[in-house]
Amino acid sequence: MKTKNMKTRNMWRRAKSVRLFILLWVVLLSASAAWAAEKSIVVGLASDTLFLDPQQQNETITNAITQHVYESLIAASPDGSELVPTLAESWEIAPDQLTWTFHLRKGVKFSDGTPFTAEDVKFTFERAGKFLVKNRVGSIKDIEVVDDHTLKIVTKMPDAVLLDNLELLKIMSKAYTEKVGDDEVNLKPMGTGPYVCVEWVKEDHITLEANKNYWGGAPAISHVRFRPITNAATRTAALLTGEVDLIEDIPVRDVDRVKKTEGIKVSERPGMRLIYMHIDANREPTPGIDGPVNPMKDVRVRRAMSLGIDRQAIVDVIMNGNGYPTGQMLIEGKRGYLKDLPVPEHNPDKAKELLKEAGYEKGFKVKLDAPNGRYPNDAQVAQAIASQLAKVGIEIDPILHPKSTFFDYVRPGDKSSLVMTGWSEEIDTGAMANTLFYTRGKNPAKGASNRCHYSNDEYDRLIDEADQTADVAKRAELLTESTRVILDDVGIIPLFFNQDIYGSKAKVKFTPRANKYILAYELDVEE
Repeated sequence: MKTKNMKTRNMWRRAKSVRLFILLWVVLLSASAAWAAEKSIVVGLASDTLFLDPQQQNETITNAITQHVYESLIAASPDGSELVPTLAESWEIAPDQLTWTFHLRKGVKFSDGTPFTAEDVKFTFERAGKFLVKNRVGSIKDIEVVDDHTLKIVTKMPDAVLLDNLELLKIMSKAYTEKVGDDEVNLKPMGTGPYVCVEWVKEDHITLEANKNYWGGAPAISHVRFRPITNAATRTAALLTGEVDLIEDIPVRDVDRVKKTEGIKVSERPGMRLIYMHIDANREPTPGIDGPVNPMKDVRVRRAMSLGIDRQAIVDVIMNGNGYPTGQMLIEGKRGYLKDLPVPEHNPDKAKELLKEAGYEKGFKVKLDAPNGRYPNDAQVAQAIASQLAKVGIEIDPILHPKSTFFDYVRPGDKSSLVMTGWSEEIDTGAMANTLFYTRGKNPAKGASNRCHYSNDEYDRLIDEADQTADVAKRAELLTESTRVILDDVGIIPLFFNQDIYGSKAKVKFTPRANKYILAYELDVEE
């Protein structure tokens, strides 16, 4: 009887185990089905983000990635034509033109469940003053928390572009940032945005999951993986073989082939990114030239360098026609654009004459620091510049850096005399001026990335005046004048604007943004 009871109990245990197994299997199948029902996408980027801390760097891919996790008070519309409310629902400026009041969105939470308040905004802006983006808060004198959802900002002087600057500043959680510290925030970001960062394996992938509690509603794409694929040919191959769903910066020589591939589409738009040369016009000696003399201090030498570069040939040959030669600092329609400025001519003979007048008939040698893999065909462009300038007697030694080290290398300005790089500006030349060309050391909020220590008192004066007016028309006038000053002085050698080129599977719904950000929450995938 005892044996029979034991057999019965064993049979019952086995049956119970089978039922538990079946139940577990059903749960797993249900979870699998739910996952399958959710949309996912893999995006191939030209390079990795530099940081996940949104205040450590102002760089396109870094800004785009962090914008998935964080949000600003105000955001740019996809076409870049206007600023739209985000974490701030509304704002107004007092008659004194100095006091701004921001009314913050209620009911917003960070992804860890803690409420978003005005204290987080104040903390973010004060923290920004310690990092590279400090120029964005340089005009702020005082920040007052009125209540949890009201914030007052008082500026030192009228500031026509305060809203433009705040668009870049992504709001961080005061409690979380102070708790985990700067290093951990960079590895494990936490914001109010539509996605949560699950994993960042540097130079391999960034995985994001939809923030189910996002105040703006869950995005259409639930699972996102960004893969940095620095080799352009490999990036294209990944799209064509189906490894990724969307890529940026199709190699210019592959565009026609990709367009002919069934199931793949190409999206293009004129880009805002300027490729240009930053030039040391002031220091002597200068680090990129052996010896005590810096020939580039002479404006005739700088003009000769510009005349020696065939911009159209670079666009036609190196970029396969996917670009726009220019002598401007930004595209038409933005504040600071010069309507009467043609594309600089290519005139090697005149360049040689200027070098001779300046006492450098036999030329000179200078190092050119340039990225390799940050912008389309950037290394080839640097080498083409070296080849072209060699024909007028200037020997260029291209030093090519991977993106991961390039910006940190050139930013301090203590190792470079000539830099080829890029800049994308949505609003006007003010941000570019304040970051790249304002005299270092004159104003702690400006000149942080003046890579070749350009300095021009008249230029600085015009930029300061432009920054101190609340009159947008007056600001545009001052910026236009400042642009003329720096271009006449050849403190910058603009080369060309890129054409933005993307490839995607046909089922991906994607419209390129003016600022070149690929934002997963603006994408969708057809079933």
